[in-house]
Amino acid sequence: MTKTLVLYSSKYGATKKYAEWIAAELNGDVCTISEFKQNTLANYGAVVLGSSLYAGNIKGLDIIINNYDTLRGKKLILFTCGLADYTKPENINNVKMRIEAKIPENIRGNVKMFFLRGGIDYKGLSLMHRFMMAVMNKVVQRKAKQEGANASEETKEWIETYGKTVDFTDKASIAGILEYCRN
Repeated sequence: MTKTLVLYSSKYGATKKYAEWIAAELNGDVCTISEFKQNTLANYGAVVLGSSLYAGNIKGLDIIINNYDTLRGKKLILFTCGLADYTKPENINNVKMRIEAKIPENIRGNVKMFFLRGGIDYKGLSLMHRFMMAVMNKVVQRKAKQEGANASEETKEWIETYGKTVDFTDKASIAGILEYCRN
């Protein structure tokens, strides 16, 4: 098996948890994007990048794009971590389209994407994120009122968990990443 580097950015801890699980299972190296040293890329046969999706952006994606000549021919894996339920194809498609728009076409086909479910602790959110979540909550509440009994499970789950600490991380969900890296 090739040597693996797992890079990540984690604001509230879920992405870090996944990155550490992946690195441990693959006996790879793990570091934050801010600790990353560009000159080490040649030492790895696989590079895993994990980040939340912030306003359509993935922190660290520029590492893959700007170093693609060094990374060409290596396994490139990108995973995002978020609250959406990624067992639902519409959620995967929505995130995938936003990510693909950020990756140049000549690189896109060489990056394998995975979508993992994270968590949230509203007490730990920054003021800006609390504001954004409050705005989103108003939108979801309005939608739920309009839909009534026909509200989606995701809408109901949002309402049930808003303002609480929830953790949807699941170590079993990294199985696809592990399999891809090992084969």
